[in-house]
Amino acid sequence: MIAPAIGATFGPEQSSRDRPAPVARLARGAHCGRRGHAAQNGGAPCGKHDNQEPHKEENIVRPEAIQIIKDEHLAISAVLYSLRFLIRQMRNGAPPNFPVLKAILDYIVSYPDRWHHPKEDKFLFAAVKRRTHDADALIAKLEREHVLGHPMMDDIKQQLIGFTNGDAGARERFFEAAEHYAELEWNHLQTEEEQLLPIAERVLTAEDWAEIDAAFRENDNPLFGIKPKEEAEALYQKILALAPAPIGLGPAS
Repeated sequence: MIAPAIGATFGPEQSSRDRPAPVARLARGAHCGRRGHAAQNGGAPCGKHDNQEPHKEENIVRPEAIQIIKDEHLAISAVLYSLRFLIRQMRNGAPPNFPVLKAILDYIVSYPDRWHHPKEDKFLFAAVKRRTHDADALIAKLEREHVLGHPMMDDIKQQLIGFTNGDAGARERFFEAAEHYAELEWNHLQTEEEQLLPIAERVLTAEDWAEIDAAFRENDNPLFGIKPKEEAEALYQKILALAPAPIGLGPAS
């Protein structure tokens, strides 16, 4: 399951302990889920202390695609959190950081819309539909959400252009549209993990998973630097460099 804190709305009264982790830390945590060791941490095991008992789920062998999908969900959620965090800062009076806002939108278009969602449609959803009709309504809903995300993102980008050009009305429209999109995408990812993936694990065969695994390996998740798609990797690095602490490496607002 995606860490609930990523999708949470938080206020200034919350302590740093209650707030979502910075994007850089989320990236390391997600990377651990896929490989078991963090390349950025010298290959050391992640999220595990010497005196900590292994979690029972560590002994469960699952299809590779499931972990890749969850890692990609965490990457997308981290970027969406960055967007919501910056909007909250601007609502509280911080100046807009247009370069990082544009980089975030470019990332969403470049990676989830271009690579992640199409692979789910073509391979995961199609395989489940071949094996059972139990998930037909659920898959139809998820597929509609994939399609609806495109015009929503187009509108958000147009509102950001207006906001950048000084349109006061576009500022608020951008905030509302971006927060709405982030909330819908968060719910979408959570539905896939909590409802669809358990069905897939139950009904798909080893042959089905071999095809799905191969397809998702080709996504080359840009957040973790594993054979990255160069455009998306550059966009993520730009977000990380420009976004203020605590979500990135840039100066705090």
